[in-house]
Amino acid sequence: MSKVSQIITETVLKRMEEAEKNGEVFYWVKPFSEGSPNKPYSYDTGIPYRGINRILLDNDEFLTFAKVQEMNKKKDAVQYHIRKGAKASMVCYYNTIPVIDEETGVPQIDERTGEQITKGFWKYYRVFSRSDVVRADNGENLPSKFEFKHYSHEDATEQMTKALDRFNRLYEYFCEKYGITLQVIKDGTQAYFSPSDMVIKVPQAENFRSLSEYCKTYLHELSHATGAKSILGRFKDMPDADAMIAMQSYSREELVAELSASMLAAELEIPDDSEHSDNSVAYIHSWASYLKDRPNEILAASAKAEASCQLIMDTLQEMEHKQEITKERSEEYDR
Repeated sequence: MSKVSQIITETVLKRMEEAEKNGEVFYWVKPFSEGSPNKPYSYDTGIPYRGINRILLDNDEFLTFAKVQEMNKKKDAVQYHIRKGAKASMVCYYNTIPVIDEETGVPQIDERTGEQITKGFWKYYRVFSRSDVVRADNGENLPSKFEFKHYSHEDATEQMTKALDRFNRLYEYFCEKYGITLQVIKDGTQAYFSPSDMVIKVPQAENFRSLSEYCKTYLHELSHATGAKSILGRFKDMPDADAMIAMQSYSREELVAELSASMLAAELEIPDDSEHSDNSVAYIHSWASYLKDRPNEILAASAKAEASCQLIMDTLQEMEHKQEITKERSEEYDR
């Protein structure tokens, strides 16, 4: 077990424990909320964090203590400091180094590919939330460098309507592109993806207690579908059989789908309805038990979930680009 894997797992387990103790909802990935970005960003570069860092960080902008000092050293700069009592968060990244031959002292080369052999490792550093970086003279927060959407509660219905429209168009387009059949079952009681025949079966929307629950369930199954051999290939080593429906019980794949669905819900700006979230003690205990025994699983699953989320969002971008071209052509024709 690597040190980083252990720290990450302990961090997630602590969040689970705190959620259970305080009677709060536990989220793998922070849901989209009004007045905040839909994912964590680097304050310095404006680039969103990916993979495991979506789980470790809130939806905010983050910067290192060294970056704060660097800003303070600029000529005539407003002076900032870290708010007293603020806690740093961990950001992880994966790197590789050459494998060195012990006898010759030179990097080893793969005889088959002719490429240098490398080995990977995880490292981490600490960052602070922008909201914990304040002016030395008046205590005001460090202002955002980016323009994020802001909403009011009065817009909630319109916001959900727009998110649902985008979500439904994406689902239809993705299934058509990758040859997936969507079967909506009236008064259905199960939701699953069958890789043997590329079918997603889900209950109708009216069977869900809330629209956010409906979206997350559908996104969960769509995330499973990305694992098909013809798409991202997570199931390529699994035997073909109708009984493959049972793969839903494979904990890693379930974790991948849960993480991916959470990432997608934030990306699509689907409002969360926490009062209806099914977040039972048994749910937290089952995942906590699984992760305690497998400290590398959260890293492996988050990387696969990021790939799944990215594929689906890339498909959304492709769909919207085509729709924009069609709209422009239609407007030109009308003129």
